[in-house]
Amino acid sequence: MSDTPYIASEDSGLLRRVLEGESGDSCLEIGAGNGGNLVELSRRYSLVVGTDIVKPTMSDWSEAGANYVLADGATCLRDSAFDLVAFNPPYIAADETGDPAVEGGRSLEVPRAFLREALRAANRRGRIVFLLSDEADVEEFRTECRKRGFGLEKLTSERYFFEELTVYLAIAD
Repeated sequence: MSDTPYIASEDSGLLRRVLEGESGDSCLEIGAGNGGNLVELSRRYSLVVGTDIVKPTMSDWSEAGANYVLADGATCLRDSAFDLVAFNPPYIAADETGDPAVEGGRSLEVPRAFLREALRAANRRGRIVFLLSDEADVEEFRTECRKRGFGLEKLTSERYFFEELTVYLAIAD
């Protein structure tokens, strides 16, 4: 397992561009990596929390007033606590997870686990913004959202080299 956070790439930039339009009282980013999105979110949210399984190497998030919790997902945080929950999970399918920063597990267990945590942590007027690659079965994610009373819509997508990345929005019905 790597002890280095995921370094921002095209996927991070795509999600960040969508997050620039979000604002509210409280937000959470699951799998916050080095905290670049936390800096952006701190401009428009009173409470900003990021979680990840590795310690960030950058400190911009702290200087921006965000909070960072070393945790797997959001299990340590209260139910229904956030207006916005965002995540860009490790989304590359892999038989055995060698690097949790990029590999999403055999059946993309990691992105599905992030979604379950996001659905639990978002409040009833909350929004969940997340990124998936074209390897994901979007209908599985839609079904999980429906079970929790959330609808799912596609916001934007971009093609990069060998994959198409899409940002989705889940909102309470």
